[in-house]
Amino acid sequence: MDHPKRSTAAAPSLPDDALVEILSRLPAKSLCRFKCVSRAWRDLIADRLRCNRLPQTLEGFYVFDGDDETQGGSSDAGGVSPDRVVHGRFINALGKSSPLASFSFMGKQPGIEEFGLLRSCNGLLLFGHRRAGDSYDSLGYIVCNPATEQWVAVPSSGWKPLPLFDELEDPGSDSDTEIGWACTYLIFNPAVSKHFQLVEFISDDYVSVVSVEEVRAYSSETGVWCDSHWSSDYCMSFFAGSAVVNGMLHLSVSSFHNDTRQDLILAVDGQGKECRSLSSPQKCFDVAFVGESQGLVHCLSQHKDNTRQMTELSIWVLQDYDAEEWVLKQSVDFFKLFGRMNCRVEFDYSVVAIHPDRNLIFFFQQWDLKLKSYDMDRKVCTLCTLGVGPQNIFPLVPYYAESSALANKH
Repeated sequence: MDHPKRSTAAAPSLPDDALVEILSRLPAKSLCRFKCVSRAWRDLIADRLRCNRLPQTLEGFYVFDGDDETQGGSSDAGGVSPDRVVHGRFINALGKSSPLASFSFMGKQPGIEEFGLLRSCNGLLLFGHRRAGDSYDSLGYIVCNPATEQWVAVPSSGWKPLPLFDELEDPGSDSDTEIGWACTYLIFNPAVSKHFQLVEFISDDYVSVVSVEEVRAYSSETGVWCDSHWSSDYCMSFFAGSAVVNGMLHLSVSSFHNDTRQDLILAVDGQGKECRSLSSPQKCFDVAFVGESQGLVHCLSQHKDNTRQMTELSIWVLQDYDAEEWVLKQSVDFFKLFGRMNCRVEFDYSVVAIHPDRNLIFFFQQWDLKLKSYDMDRKVCTLCTLGVGPQNIFPLVPYYAESSALANKH
């Protein structure tokens, strides 16, 4: 008996382009579920030619393993100068590792001596680099989209981001070039604009919570750096993550008045200007991480027990932004997360990311270099051993559309 052939189309009664147009209106979480309908649906949604029209979610993490030299290239003196090769691995959300592009094309820029991966935001990566002969206060940037292999160079603003170099000068140095350090953030929201912004927070201190002396901002639309005329006296916690929501950067800050500390979430726009300070969920609040999930600001805080040991982590969501209404999603003890009763952020663990579409949090366990996930609806899972520190792990949500803001293509 002859059997009718099964159609290879995802929806035989609809052209694929019409189906993609329908799917593009769905959230990324629903799109992931539709991949399970059939092989045809999976292949249609995974088609790289159509991905730029479909919403994307977290694919995994880019792990920066450093850069080294390869022979090749020529110097102005006629000799051979080594190219820089940036190495990395891609680890998917299940912990499986695979090689990723080396970004060697960026190392072929004339005179580049040192690379560092600083940030990721909605599919773009921010690299910092120092050129041969530069003093440590001179640094340029490259913004790259690994999905399209587009990139653009950003000129130096005159400051040095914190995570880039292994060798930091002594903050008490008498060097004439010693002007402190900076922490640089990338803001990119393709739903609002194809352009990106960089915001640098400059400080004279090298500690976890610092006062900001100056803020500078760069826009790919104007192509210039501007001083934001920062006047706030907030102290910022640059190790507690950040969230880009409503086109603004959200950071954990503290204010001190009359020996009283108040913890807040500060919203800063792409021009480096303070737009709004949001109250924290509780009066006594020890922030471990600020992030974005499902379009909302999330905040993780750690709590002490009666013996003043850090024993619990609480997960809060800013449900109503205008009314500053925080809702407690869940509290979980550290023994369940890490197998230890007492843990401290930065020392024992770090929060790497919150999944953009699920109740899923990713942690880095400091004592054994393991990447772990915690599904608030299910369980804790150890994904893999990384071999690098948490400052070298960056979440990747691919962005497949080409952008005029990234002028070069590999």
